[in-house]
Parts: sequence; C-alpha cells; structure tokens
Amino acid sequence: MMKFMGVAAASAPATLSLNANASTNTSRSLFEETKLGTLTLKNRIVRSAASQYRATVDGDPTEDLMQVHRELAEGGVSLIITGLTYIMPEDQFGNGGTGLYDDSQIELYKKVVKNAHDHGSKIAVQLAMVGPQSNYRTDRRKVYGASKVPHPIYGTIPNQVMTKEDINFAVDAFAKAAVRAQKSGFDAIELHFAHNYLVSQFLFPYYNDRKDEYGGPIENRARFAFEIVEAVRAAVGPEFPIIAKVHGRDYLGSLAGGNTQEENLFVAKGLAERGITALDISGGNKVRGMGEFHPDIQNEKDQSYFADDAKFISDNVDVPLIVTGGNRTPKLMEEILANAKNIQAFGFGRTLLSEPDLANKWKQDPSHRPRCLACNWCIANYGTQKSQCILNASRAYIAPGH
Repeated sequence: MMKFMGVAAASAPATLSLNANASTNTSRSLFEETKLGTLTLKNRIVRSAASQYRATVDGDPTEDLMQVHRELAEGGVSLIITGLTYIMPEDQFGNGGTGLYDDSQIELYKKVVKNAHDHGSKIAVQLAMVGPQSNYRTDRRKVYGASKVPHPIYGTIPNQVMTKEDINFAVDAFAKAAVRAQKSGFDAIELHFAHNYLVSQFLFPYYNDRKDEYGGPIENRARFAFEIVEAVRAAVGPEFPIIAKVHGRDYLGSLAGGNTQEENLFVAKGLAERGITALDISGGNKVRGMGEFHPDIQNEKDQSYFADDAKFISDNVDVPLIVTGGNRTPKLMEEILANAKNIQAFGFGRTLLSEPDLANKWKQDPSHRPRCLACNWCIANYGTQKSQCILNASRAYIAPGH
C-alpha cells in the first residue's frame, strides 16, 4: 500500500533505548486499573484526541460523532479524548470541527458524556486554540498568532498578533470552556499545548519572535501555557483532572527554531507545579515535515517512538504520563511500563480509527496485530472529510446536522 506522507519520519528515527536494568514496575499490565489523579481508568488504553469532523456548522456534536464514541467505548477503550475543540467562535478551525464556546452547548455535551458512560468508557474533552495552523476561512476569521510568521504548511499568516489583552481574553476563554466541560459531566479535560497549534507556537522560537514577556527565553515563551493552567485550575477546583498534551522533543533543533529537551522539561515541570494532573507526551514539529504520525511502523523498533522522551520526563517530573505515538505491540508497551514509573497509559489514534475494538481484541489475544499499516491516508485527508481509515472508507455514517 502507498505510504502517504512518507517524509514524516525521516528526521527522527524511532529507536527505543529503555534500560531493561532499570526496571521499576515489572508486573504492570496493559489491562489493569490505573489512575490519573482522581480519575480511575479500567485499563491503560486511551483514545488520543483525533478530530472527527462530524460536528454541525456551529461546532455542535452530532449523533454521527456519538456513534464513533460508542464504538470506541464498546470496543474496550478506558478513556476517550475527543478531537480538538475550539473555545471561541472566531478560532473555528474547520468545517465539522467541534466547539465548546457557549453555555448553550452544555446540554448537548451532556449527551456526549452520557453516551460514552453508557457504553463503558470515561471521556475527556480536548480544548485548544488553533491560530494559523489551519487555512479555514482565513478571510473571515481572526487568525491569532504569537508573531506574524507564516505557517510552513498552510501558508497562513496571523492577522492578529496577540496583544496582552488578547492573551488575557484567551486565558479566560480556556477557563470558561473548562467550566462548561465540567458542567457537561466530562471526566477530565485535555489542554492542547502540542503539535504547533497556537499555544505550542508560543513555545517554539520558530513561530515566536516576540520581544515582550511572552517571547525570548523559555521562561517567557511558556508564560501563556502556564497562565492557562493556572486559570483553568482555579476555575475547576483542585481535584478535577486536567491533562496537558506536550512535546517531549520536537526534533527540530534550537538553531532551526526548536526547543532543547531541557526546555521541554522546563515546560513539563512548570505545568506540574501549577496543578496539572497528567501529561500526554507527544512530539515532532510541522516546520520540517516531521509530524507526530510516523509512517510504516510495522517493526517493533519503530514503534512507541516517543517512549524515550516520556521516560526522560518520567525520571524528572512526578506526575502520571500518557504516551501517544506509534503504540502497536502490548509486549513492548508493558516493557515501557516496567522501565518508566510514571507512565500510566498509552494513547492510540490511527489504530483505533481503523479498529475501534482493538482493546477488546488485545485483551482476548495480546498477539493480535493491528490492521493499521500507518499508511497515513487518514492524515493525508485530515480535515477534508470525516476522519476514517481507508479500510473503513465504504462505511456509511450519518451526515452532520442530521
């Protein structure tokens, strides 16, 4: 099968080097309860955030979207993290993307939560700001940015370099959306600080050439993310689970506008100090085409490609970690569990898009090989249609709005 976006892995070979002699929890299993703060999960399999493009034109969830969640819940997933959800209407990222920007949507999302709970899964909503990482309606929407730097893939140039007033407004919007999520009954929220979306762009020197207190050294570039977490934690209280999706490494290099591993660790530590419950570790960049979706990872040596980065954070930050990216083999994942004390769960995207019942299949047969080939057809068509695996492309779904 053709390997779509095959350049993606070229600049970051995935070699797992966890030290087998440093075992800390040798008996931990993929199929046992684990905890993220006050949130108890029935197993360690998490559907990582993946936008489905099944919302209405106003970003409201549909029956079609809930059908996707039902299949995942019935398929054995312990926690569903929804796709990217915009928190203000002027930051809408695409047709069919979900939004949680108004109190009137709370009743709709209560149905989303009940749907997941009734079918056996916990559910979290991922809150984000998109900024220039989308070319959707750029002639109509306010494209916020850290600086006036064109996006290297979309070519989108921010038309609103964020002022201090804009930043304060955005921080408040995150806090209000978090309260809406809490009132909707979500079990947790995830703040998207990765993958070169807006908050991630503040962290990246490539996108951030500001001269104020939000630019320059990492202490300044991390300020926006830190302020968001502080505001969200104050809004939802001390116990409600807040996850942050962050990079372990971006594989760009500081000379090319990236962060060092130590700078990313500074961010992780700062989030933990400000009350984050758990960190979802991903990585990569969208500057040189090295994204978070490595193609052709059939061999174990190419899988779980952010595990070493997560172990580095696990050794230095005492919060639960989810590791997202290329997880394909239960035996390998249990080796990772044995060697990194704070890794508690694994995130899955493409595999569950192809097989929403993968968790149940693995529980019955740990040697089951996922049918996802990491061909990246789903990624190559991301945002242009409803998200689906090419192997499921003939399946009929209810149209958005019906």
